[in-house]
Amino acid sequence: MQLKKLRYIKGDIIGYTTILCLYFAAFASLYSDSANTVGLYVAMPLAFVLSTLINKGFHTNIYEKILFALFAWDCIAYLWADDKELAANELHMILGAFMLVYVLSILARDEKKIPWLYGVYIILYLSAWNYAIHNILNIMSSAIDRLNDEKLNANTLAYYTFYISYLTFMLAEITQKKLFKRIWTWGFWLMLPFSFLVSLLTASRQVLLIQIPLYGMLIYIKYIKTVSARKKMAFLVLTMLVAVALSGTIYNIYDNSLLKARADTDVGDDPRMELVRQAIEVTVTHFPLGIGSSNFQAVSETRQIAHNSYLEASADLGIIGFSLYVALMAVFIIRQWKRYKSTNDKMYFVFFTLGIIYTLDGVFFVFYNAIWLISFYMLVAAHSETYYKRALCQDKD
Repeated sequence: MQLKKLRYIKGDIIGYTTILCLYFAAFASLYSDSANTVGLYVAMPLAFVLSTLINKGFHTNIYEKILFALFAWDCIAYLWADDKELAANELHMILGAFMLVYVLSILARDEKKIPWLYGVYIILYLSAWNYAIHNILNIMSSAIDRLNDEKLNANTLAYYTFYISYLTFMLAEITQKKLFKRIWTWGFWLMLPFSFLVSLLTASRQVLLIQIPLYGMLIYIKYIKTVSARKKMAFLVLTMLVAVALSGTIYNIYDNSLLKARADTDVGDDPRMELVRQAIEVTVTHFPLGIGSSNFQAVSETRQIAHNSYLEASADLGIIGFSLYVALMAVFIIRQWKRYKSTNDKMYFVFFTLGIIYTLDGVFFVFYNAIWLISFYMLVAAHSETYYKRALCQDKD
């Protein structure tokens, strides 16, 4: 008994040390080039080794199997890529993503570590804002229209804002202590106006396109569906009053922003639509295997990626890569919806919401090879499996 307890304590020490490594890597990602190098080439491999020490068998959930199959196919697609340098960079990226997903999946099997794992993305968000404040906001002028530079793309803050909004809601749900539950609930509501601020500073249209349905679905399941008709009415009336009171101010701010100017741009005039056309063309002309790992960028007229997970996968990796990425999204969404309908447990609806919004967000950027973007989805997926297994154990008891 004593030996078992000592092993448990040892596992905890290793587990939390691993999380500290992830915290360092997250903050270092935008702190400086040298710090990021240490984060990626020291902290991340160390986390990988430490998590292996506490891994009880290489068990993977269905989402990891699909993603790792996608990574394996990406490696195979290196063989027919003409631009080997771009293909090699792709393999380097997915190696980092593999390590982080592996670490998160192991640690997320322990339910008490899940809140700390979500904390990795809070650190990542703070790092992004730390960089933005000291390197972009302080020099913004009429010549710099967006909170954007070569190191921190404006849309990166859009993705991270989505993650923080979701995880504050989730942490409010799974935290047991009332004080912290209240703090995370306030954080969730504060992220709503902050999302509008982010959309203005970055002139990123996707912030509102993502945040509005995200908040709509989460607010529905927590504050509308499960409460009495009287409380529903009170909430709706209060919402309408707040919306009417603030609508004039919000519209005036929006009407004089770059965000509105970009939103008014005709879809056909958006440069990304040309990337869409080219990606479809490459998919068709290189069917069924694709042009090779990351090689759409080599043939696109502007030397850019497709800025779309589905089109990038189909152009680079062909029908197999496209199918695997779609399966990764679809399997998660279908599973969560079935579990929600069979149990009426709102946690599955919350997971389902993440799946729907993440799937939609994939239209705006390439996620599967981005270490901090795909890993968040896989953390939520691992969390959903841990939650489901605990629920099964409770039902058996």
